[in-house]
Amino acid sequence: MREPADYAPTSAVAITETQTAPLAAEPQARVPEHDRPLYNPPAPGQTREVTINSGGVERKMLVVVPAGAVPAHNQAGKPTPLILSFHGYHETPESMSRYTGFEGDGAIVVYPRGLGESWEGAPYSKAKDGQDVQFTKDILDAMSSTYSVDVHRIYAAGMSNGGGFAAKLACEIPEQFTAIAAVAGAYYPGTWRGCSEQKSQPAGAANVSFAPGPSVPFLEIHGRKDDTIGYDGGTRHGTPYLGAMQFSSLYAGRSGCFGAPITTRVTDKILRVQWPSCYGNGEVTHLAIADAGHTWPGETTGEAGVTSKDSFAKRRSNAVTATSEITAFFDRHQSA
Repeated sequence: MREPADYAPTSAVAITETQTAPLAAEPQARVPEHDRPLYNPPAPGQTREVTINSGGVERKMLVVVPAGAVPAHNQAGKPTPLILSFHGYHETPESMSRYTGFEGDGAIVVYPRGLGESWEGAPYSKAKDGQDVQFTKDILDAMSSTYSVDVHRIYAAGMSNGGGFAAKLACEIPEQFTAIAAVAGAYYPGTWRGCSEQKSQPAGAANVSFAPGPSVPFLEIHGRKDDTIGYDGGTRHGTPYLGAMQFSSLYAGRSGCFGAPITTRVTDKILRVQWPSCYGNGEVTHLAIADAGHTWPGETTGEAGVTSKDSFAKRRSNAVTATSEITAFFDRHQSA
């Protein structure tokens, strides 16, 4: 098994400056591209499944609204952060809500429902090309037309197939988000093609290269014992996918990160690889979890990674809590 350090950019030079965290921007309400408020939206402190029309298709999502949220166009209240959380293949918004618990962080949290419990970019996706990306844009407009959403704190996260889709958003519409995270991400060619150079050959992982371009701070978390989406990449559903460190390294290159990554053995089970010096105060960080299988590390419900062949007891890990790592990463990134 290759070690994360093996993926250091071949053109790396020593980091010569210390990155400082960007100053937190004052909350500012996002202005929707299209003013399309939700019908019968959940009130502050409520959770409800709602439906929106996206490209002529009725799409559903579970919306969790914290008590402090205020309506759109309310000048007196403080805009609220927004997190979009994309479930894994054959999972549901409800199960992801239970195993992530993002709603405890004071943000509005949206758990969208994929067509056929899947997301665009995977070979088994039920969505047409561009359909789920448009759905995501429509969610952002619907939420910011209904609630006062902080434009400087809009985030996305995903698990497995949803993690791969989060990567697709990072490649295709990074300007819509402040930071993005993926856990056990399935990086099929359909998820990263928007980042790649034309010469990249999806059938051969060694030939894949990403072009410099727009990016967003990105956190990648993956178990070294993942039997479903292997840490080092592989083939599934007849389609090759990139390994976790390979995707992280490629995205760091796209993000203009300079210097070799900083590798830290946090504990005997956690290895952190960080590219801190990227364009526009960007950052790419990868966490390799030695004892984790195909799961959302730290979750206790057994509902994450249901497509894994391993039992929950074999795939679970308490070495790190993915939700805490992600929310800390999100809190560190507030666009100005």
